[in-house]
Amino acid sequence: MTPASLLHFFGALLWCALVFISIAGYGAVLLRLFGVRRPSVALAATSGVGVVIFLGGCLNLIHAITSPIVTILINLGLIAAGLLRITITEPGAPDESASLPRPSSRTITLLLLLLAVLFLVRIGASVRAGQYQASDDYNFYLAAPAKMLQLHHYAADPFSERRIMTSIGGSYFLQTLVLTALPLAHVQMADRTLGLLLLAFMAYGIANQFHLTRTQRLVFALLVIFTPQLQFNLTFVLLPSALFFGLVYLAANRKLFAGHPILLALLLGIVTGAVATTKSTYLPHGVIFVACIALFRWRRRGFSAGAQTLLFAALGALLVMAPWMIAHHATSGTFFYPTLGPGYEYTAYGLYPAPSGAGVSVIVHKVIPFCIPLLFLFLIEWVFGDRDEQGEAILALSAAAFCAALLVGIATGGDSVRRYNYPCMLPALVLLYVVFSRRANSAPAARRWPILQAGTVIFVMLGALTIWGNRLSNELMQIPWGLKSALLDTPIVPPSVQAEYTAVQGAIPADAAALATVDNPFLFDFGTRSISIADYPGAASLPPGWPSRQDGEALARYLLANHLRYLIYDYAYFAAFDREAPHVIADASRTQWIHSEARITLRSHQQYAELAKTRLHLYDDGNIYILDLATPANGSNPALNPVNSSNNP
Repeated sequence: MTPASLLHFFGALLWCALVFISIAGYGAVLLRLFGVRRPSVALAATSGVGVVIFLGGCLNLIHAITSPIVTILINLGLIAAGLLRITITEPGAPDESASLPRPSSRTITLLLLLLAVLFLVRIGASVRAGQYQASDDYNFYLAAPAKMLQLHHYAADPFSERRIMTSIGGSYFLQTLVLTALPLAHVQMADRTLGLLLLAFMAYGIANQFHLTRTQRLVFALLVIFTPQLQFNLTFVLLPSALFFGLVYLAANRKLFAGHPILLALLLGIVTGAVATTKSTYLPHGVIFVACIALFRWRRRGFSAGAQTLLFAALGALLVMAPWMIAHHATSGTFFYPTLGPGYEYTAYGLYPAPSGAGVSVIVHKVIPFCIPLLFLFLIEWVFGDRDEQGEAILALSAAAFCAALLVGIATGGDSVRRYNYPCMLPALVLLYVVFSRRANSAPAARRWPILQAGTVIFVMLGALTIWGNRLSNELMQIPWGLKSALLDTPIVPPSVQAEYTAVQGAIPADAAALATVDNPFLFDFGTRSISIADYPGAASLPPGWPSRQDGEALARYLLANHLRYLIYDYAYFAAFDREAPHVIADASRTQWIHSEARITLRSHQQYAELAKTRLHLYDDGNIYILDLATPANGSNPALNPVNSSNNP
């Protein structure tokens, strides 16, 4: 650790704090349009995420995502936050009931100290990633925001499976807010640092909305901050989790929205739309939550009130998502994967079974273990929870967690059910503490509520410890690894790898576009060379689809017909995948998605190997080669036939 690295560490935290305040400023502007003055940070930031993502979508449409414009956007948000006087405190913070026992000052002090230490450690570890996921982050997730800034929009990558199916772009735009002032190694701060900041304010805001006592507020905040969100790769988890808390916070805010039902519906839709732009699998959770709130309003206030909630929530979600959906359709062949079509993903061409094509036994084995506990959670809250509007807000989130986990689990064939539903599952679990705390406060003489309340704390803590010990994501070790990486300014890759990619970049001709299947595409300068990323080559492609059932020559004709003359392939890195793929395909416990991806990718690598024997090598350093698909090994131009209109041999 050096003074310079320490300065970079605190500078990164300061920049993300400014970005967070700027986001809240845009939320305050939206709220002022509806007459809401001096909103709390929790309310303004929850509203502002959707506004900023909408503005990013508009900039994306006109290819205006540049560092100067993003900087202006952030500064305008900071000005708005100051002029509109955002407050930290929540309105109407309750006094503890005189009938309830008062905690000792020592207990309060210890809880506050524990909360402060825990929060500071977690947010310090969010500055740099402790580790990166080899088959996701290096291959695409690090490159996406870098490419967005270099090309000024979420550029088309029709040969990238993750580009089509993961996110329509909102998450990557939030990452550009971080990268405007910080290097790529800080990219995860858009999710983890901003998410932790919003989680902290959500814990404070929700505790006040539900009138928890001082001790209950501190315990609830500890549960929120201590329970980790499974971070398998750089896709967004913490910020969406905070936004799902935000949905409950909005729906439970009876005092503020009593006279603004349309504003409440719009905000619920805006938050749902914002979450959906960060990862496509999060959309069902938000939709089901809003549908439940609309159903409850219908029961209490009639059909028109429920219909109004649905209508304006749908409008709010559409406003946030529309700019990104329009661009996504132009670049990926679908407005939203997979709800509105597969686009350029391999299932559109019928070459391999879809992710949901797994057998019933696999889906049951993978999905049910996660859905049954969520069903029990919903039933417990249905039986024991308060049936007022605030209690219904928590119940709606539990219903959304259960129903969406079931739907997403079936759609993905049981693949990664926990990861795709985590941001909604965890808030639903932690909010059970609020359910029993409310009952304990309303009936202090009844002994069962404090017992259930304490039991919930133990259950959540045990669950949190299990997550921290997860061997797949190494959650516990992410903290020391992240702190060490941040304080030492550790680069993402060694200088030798950076030098290799610099040499590869220099060897790519500028007269035509290239397709890259490499381990570290984020090291390329996409502004000086036209490079398309093929992370799982063959799993996504332009019509009529990657000719997986044909030989390397057919692939060469297909790529040339799509104006891709050069092929960049890291054959040394992917050799390990090729050795492992047959075992993955033969493993009956794997999902259909994993089987199809392994078959597709293995076949494409075999086609690459065939082309490596017949095409001119413009560069080969023993790890990575560049092939000129238009020139055979002897140097003359081959007479290549146009690509066939069908993938059949």
